Amino acid sequence: MTDEREQPGFLPSVAAEAFGTFVVVAVIVGATVLAGTVVGSLGIALATGFAIAGVYATIAHVSGAHLNPAVTVGLAISGRFPWRDVPTHVAAQLIGATLGAALVLGITADGVSATLATAQREGFAAGGYGAELSPDGFGLLAVALVEAVFTAVIVALYIARGPADAVDGGHRAAAGLTIGLAVAALTIVAAPVSNASFNPARALATALFAGPDRIAQVWAFILFPLLGAVVAGTVARVASRRAGDTSDGSGGGDDLHTLDD
Repeated sequence: MTDEREQPGFLPSVAAEAFGTFVVVAVIVGATVLAGTVVGSLGIALATGFAIAGVYATIAHVSGAHLNPAVTVGLAISGRFPWRDVPTHVAAQLIGATLGAALVLGITADGVSATLATAQREGFAAGGYGAELSPDGFGLLAVALVEAVFTAVIVALYIARGPADAVDGGHRAAAGLTIGLAVAALTIVAAPVSNASFNPARALATALFAGPDRIAQVWAFILFPLLGAVVAGTVARVASRRAGDTSDGSGGGDDLHTLDD
């Protein structure tokens, strides 16, 4: 059974997902690159959380407001999102994220002469590992742990939401705030380690503008969030099947797999 039971149509869903991802990535990258020295890591985390909360409340009833390929894949594995819609959702997220990062690039390019060079030298909010590219010099293992585990937590929050959380306005706002604040909290912890990506679309978009060193490491920020999503989705799927097996025998608790088409 899907969280997005009443799909509004292909084009509105794809457009909403692209727009939402554009807004969230633009806010995250903008807060980091343009205001990071003013607001600090806490300000960046709060900007991230509030952007997600606001976008979720606005578009969840249209596209589900995944805003992240890892969330889309995790929901599909759990049975809460149809596999046939995964490619278009992910494509929309990639386009939105790239446009969001490009917007910030355009703003920095029109700043004082050193603004763009400084932003790119500091990574343009892209993920990185090792002494040179991790914000605090953390290695690949630490990055793998925070990106995989914390992404699994985010996917689990999406899986746990009820149908009304993506449809009813009040429930939508509450669910968005819950997810947004959780991401903000995770960002505070992970930012010194990996720049708190948790999102392959954001990782690719920011690496494109951050230079060859970040591009060479972007694989980690695609692979580890997706691994976390696979784990979260698989656990939810298995738990749902077991709940169905222990029900009254009618199978009423095991309707998730009906979307695997």
